[in-house]
Amino acid sequence: MKYCSECNITYQDDVAECPKCHNPLVEKNALQEKDDLDLVPLHSLPGVIYGEMVKEALEKEGIGCVLQSDEMTSGLLAKGASAVGDVCYVYVERKHMKRAKTILHSMMDHI
Repeated sequence: MKYCSECNITYQDDVAECPKCHNPLVEKNALQEKDDLDLVPLHSLPGVIYGEMVKEALEKEGIGCVLQSDEMTSGLLAKGASAVGDVCYVYVERKHMKRAKTILHSMMDHI
Protein backbone atom coordinates (compact mmCIF):
# COMPACT_ATOMS: atom_id res chain seq x y z
CA MET A 1 0.00 0.00 0.00
CA LYS A 2 1.04 3.58 -0.60
CA TYR A 3 0.79 6.33 1.96
CA CYS A 4 1.15 10.07 2.31
CA SER A 5 4.19 10.98 4.40
CA GLU A 6 2.53 14.29 5.33
CA CYS A 7 -0.90 13.01 6.45
CA ASN A 8 0.10 9.44 7.41
CA ILE A 9 -2.95 8.04 5.62
CA THR A 10 -2.63 4.92 3.48
CA TYR A 11 -4.22 4.53 0.05
CA GLN A 12 -4.59 1.86 -2.59
CA ASP A 13 -1.59 1.27 -4.84
CA ASP A 14 -3.26 2.82 -7.89
CA VAL A 15 -3.54 6.23 -6.16
CA ALA A 16 -0.50 8.40 -6.96
CA GLU A 17 -1.19 11.63 -5.07
CA CYS A 18 -2.71 12.45 -1.69
CA PRO A 19 -6.16 13.96 -2.28
CA LYS A 20 -5.75 16.11 0.85
CA CYS A 21 -2.33 17.75 0.45
CA HIS A 22 -1.43 16.68 -3.11
CA ASN A 23 1.93 15.20 -2.08
CA PRO A 24 3.08 12.17 -4.07
CA LEU A 25 2.39 8.92 -2.23
CA VAL A 26 5.25 6.62 -1.26
CA GLU A 27 5.37 2.83 -1.23
CA LYS A 28 6.32 2.17 2.37
CA ASN A 29 3.33 1.69 4.66
CA ALA A 30 2.96 4.35 7.38
CA LEU A 31 2.79 1.63 10.02
CA GLN A 32 6.04 0.06 8.77
CA GLU A 33 7.77 3.46 8.86
CA LYS A 34 6.84 3.76 12.51
CA ASP A 35 8.32 0.34 13.43
CA ASP A 36 10.44 1.85 16.15
CA LEU A 37 7.24 3.02 17.86
CA ASP A 38 4.96 0.70 19.78
CA LEU A 39 1.78 1.49 17.82
CA VAL A 40 -1.51 -0.02 18.89
CA PRO A 41 -5.01 0.39 17.46
CA LEU A 42 -6.98 3.08 19.25
CA HIS A 43 -10.28 2.79 17.42
CA SER A 44 -11.92 2.41 14.04
CA LEU A 45 -14.05 5.29 12.82
CA PRO A 46 -16.66 5.63 10.07
CA GLY A 47 -14.47 7.32 7.45
CA VAL A 48 -11.38 9.47 6.97
CA ILE A 49 -13.14 12.70 7.96
CA TYR A 50 -13.66 11.38 11.50
CA GLY A 51 -10.10 10.05 11.50
CA GLU A 52 -8.70 13.45 10.59
CA MET A 53 -10.76 15.13 13.32
CA VAL A 54 -9.41 12.70 15.92
CA LYS A 55 -5.86 13.06 14.56
CA GLU A 56 -6.04 16.85 14.88
CA ALA A 57 -7.35 16.66 18.46
CA LEU A 58 -4.69 14.12 19.48
CA GLU A 59 -1.87 16.12 17.90
CA LYS A 60 -3.02 19.27 19.72
CA GLU A 61 -2.45 17.28 22.93
CA GLY A 62 0.99 16.13 21.79
CA ILE A 63 -0.10 12.62 20.84
CA GLY A 64 1.01 11.55 17.39
CA CYS A 65 -1.11 9.05 15.50
CA VAL A 66 -1.28 7.17 12.23
CA LEU A 67 -4.45 6.82 10.16
CA GLN A 68 -5.10 3.92 7.84
CA SER A 69 -8.12 4.14 5.58
CA ASP A 70 -9.86 1.18 4.05
CA GLU A 71 -9.81 0.41 0.35
CA MET A 72 -13.22 1.92 -0.40
CA THR A 73 -12.27 5.40 0.79
CA SER A 74 -8.86 5.41 -0.83
CA GLY A 75 -10.14 4.01 -4.10
CA LEU A 76 -12.84 6.62 -4.46
CA LEU A 77 -10.63 9.48 -3.27
CA ALA A 78 -13.76 10.57 -1.44
CA LYS A 79 -13.25 12.80 1.54
CA GLY A 80 -16.39 14.90 1.82
CA ALA A 81 -18.73 11.96 2.09
CA SER A 82 -18.33 8.41 3.24
CA ALA A 83 -19.75 5.35 1.62
CA VAL A 84 -21.62 2.98 3.88
CA GLY A 85 -19.11 0.72 5.56
CA ASP A 86 -16.08 3.01 5.19
CA VAL A 87 -13.59 2.59 8.01
CA CYS A 88 -10.57 4.61 9.12
CA TYR A 89 -8.27 3.03 11.70
CA VAL A 90 -6.44 5.19 14.24
CA TYR A 91 -3.16 3.96 15.78
CA VAL A 92 -1.30 5.60 18.68
CA GLU A 93 1.76 4.76 20.71
CA ARG A 94 0.94 2.36 23.53
CA LYS A 95 2.27 4.81 26.12
CA HIS A 96 -0.37 7.38 25.05
CA MET A 97 -3.30 4.96 24.83
CA LYS A 98 -5.06 5.98 28.06
CA ARG A 99 -4.98 9.71 27.28
CA ALA A 100 -5.90 9.07 23.64
CA LYS A 101 -8.94 7.02 24.68
CA THR A 102 -10.07 9.81 27.00
CA ILE A 103 -9.76 12.39 24.21
CA LEU A 104 -11.48 10.14 21.69
CA HIS A 105 -14.33 9.36 24.08
CA SER A 106 -14.92 13.04 24.82
CA MET A 107 -15.16 13.73 21.08
CA MET A 108 -16.94 10.69 19.73
CA ASP A 109 -18.93 9.00 22.50
CA HIS A 110 -21.88 8.72 20.10
CA ILE A 111 -19.95 6.63 17.52
